[in-house]
Amino acid sequence: MGLNSHTACLSVLWTSHLFLLTAGYSTVNPRIILTAPQGEKRFHLDKNESLTTLYLQKPSLLLVGAEGTLYSFDFERASRNTEEKKNYLTFIGKFEDKLLVCGTNACSPTCWNGLDWNESSPARGLAPFAPNQNSLVLVDSPDIYSTINLHLHNGKIPRFRQVRGPKGLYTSDTVMQNPQFVKATVIKQDESYNEKIYYFFREDNPDKSLEAPANVSRVAQLCKGDKGGQGSLSASKWTTFLKAMLVCIDPATKGNFDWLQDVFIVPSEKGWKETRAYGLFSNSWGFSAVCIYSFGDIDAVFRTSKLKGYTANMPTKRPAQCLPQNHTPAETFKIADSYPEVEGRVRPVAPHHSPLFHNKNRYQKIGVHRIEARDGNTYNVLYLVTDKGHIHKMVETPHGILNILEIQPFEKPAPILAMTLDHEEAKLYVSSASEVVQLPMDMCEVYRNSCESCVLAKDPYCGWANGDCVSSTQVFPSDQACVVSLGDHAEQAVSCPLNSPDSFRNVTVEPFSRYYLDCPTKSHAATYEWRHNGSHKQVCSSAHRPCLLLLENVTHELYGHYTCVSMESGFTHTIVREWLLKRPEPSHTLMQKSQAEATSLSFWLGFLQMVALVLLFQ
Repeated sequence: MGLNSHTACLSVLWTSHLFLLTAGYSTVNPRIILTAPQGEKRFHLDKNESLTTLYLQKPSLLLVGAEGTLYSFDFERASRNTEEKKNYLTFIGKFEDKLLVCGTNACSPTCWNGLDWNESSPARGLAPFAPNQNSLVLVDSPDIYSTINLHLHNGKIPRFRQVRGPKGLYTSDTVMQNPQFVKATVIKQDESYNEKIYYFFREDNPDKSLEAPANVSRVAQLCKGDKGGQGSLSASKWTTFLKAMLVCIDPATKGNFDWLQDVFIVPSEKGWKETRAYGLFSNSWGFSAVCIYSFGDIDAVFRTSKLKGYTANMPTKRPAQCLPQNHTPAETFKIADSYPEVEGRVRPVAPHHSPLFHNKNRYQKIGVHRIEARDGNTYNVLYLVTDKGHIHKMVETPHGILNILEIQPFEKPAPILAMTLDHEEAKLYVSSASEVVQLPMDMCEVYRNSCESCVLAKDPYCGWANGDCVSSTQVFPSDQACVVSLGDHAEQAVSCPLNSPDSFRNVTVEPFSRYYLDCPTKSHAATYEWRHNGSHKQVCSSAHRPCLLLLENVTHELYGHYTCVSMESGFTHTIVREWLLKRPEPSHTLMQKSQAEATSLSFWLGFLQMVALVLLFQ
């Protein structure tokens, strides 16, 4: 079907691009910096908060747990409610179709049923005794798993435990060294007995050599159907625990990103083996990297690797093997408990087995949203939170990742305390100490300057149609189909309509005066050029913000047409048109008329003066 260039969304190829990130290549700046978000909605908190917990109860209805207050913000109706409680609210979630709200409650952890503060129950394991404790809660009804201590003064060794469920299992005290827990998930497998719990954490490095990093990043596995040990000392312990190192190394520089910051799980329709874990890492210099791991690869490492330090024959029932009915044999558990780490390392997915990207930003949180573009393909869009309180929006492509947008969500720059994604409604929620903001993921208004800016954005949420950059969620008649191709076709025609023949803005400038011409620069990937009467005058890189052309002394030859054009990926787009005009000189006819008027005025002034003198001397 042919595309009408004035009504149809344009197709564009992911080609080589200044801001395309591949393994071994990095960039600092996004293509566009957005200081005023488009379509955002915000609420202000009653006071500055040091901790916020976000839970999306239903579309546009967000619960925010803070110190002493549970906020309920309805972004669609612009309404809010608050519930007061002397408490640090640290967990909000669904459990068996009920809403649980849990908090510290003055060192006596407590949960409340929904918003009914009169119906409470002890919450040991669901909320910490103090708000600054590293805590992780995983709900998989009817079971709940947690890393929170059950007692205030004992049980100081961190454990991963089942706090709601039939067995109440916990990890042995020797299998982790001062762990800092990051993320946990349940992976459903083909056989129900083989379902596994995976959790991600970092811990002290057992290698104490000078060149070794102080911390290592890990993934651990547990069989969800683990029945505990057969002996009295092991009856309440996980018997299927094993851990493996997560590798995130830049192959070009051999730089190691060893500090796991955050993990986001992206399910796959192709099956559990293709489910991905997006790991956000940093290093001792504060640089960041994202490495992607498949659970099929993680599972293979645990199933096939030798145990680190173990040299004897492996028993028939391997450590970490899930069994349909029987308990783990005592011999198998004893080996796994003494040698809990496998030799094999979990490496990023093929084909490169390297970071998706790395750069000099200090990222702290990651979220991933899958969006089906108008070309029928699905793309992963990454939302990364910087230490300065900005959000970088990146698009994963077949050739790398593109940093397309920096969003500054708050009215005043502030760290982002929490972030959550609404995948169905394509909304992003972030909180600071004083604000909670809802951001649409399809900020197509940002690119509405022209067809070129819309196409060059390479944003899978957006496309050009009806003379505007519109969201891919909009529906168009079949003859106005919006199609944006972000695939890896060899060649793809792009035919934006020609720049509209807008007239030049007339500007009158005094001869021999000084004059500035100002051209806004929005894209870091573009080069900007000033032209005078069609000839090159000055070039600005994206580092010049804005691109200024200074005319120190406007002489006769400097009058005329000035245009500022942006050049990016084969597109040339005119941004500014100005026509500098000299102030017109009076014509000969006008001069004669002025002289006549001056003569007439002089005559009448003389006549009146003479009349005045006659009257004076009468």
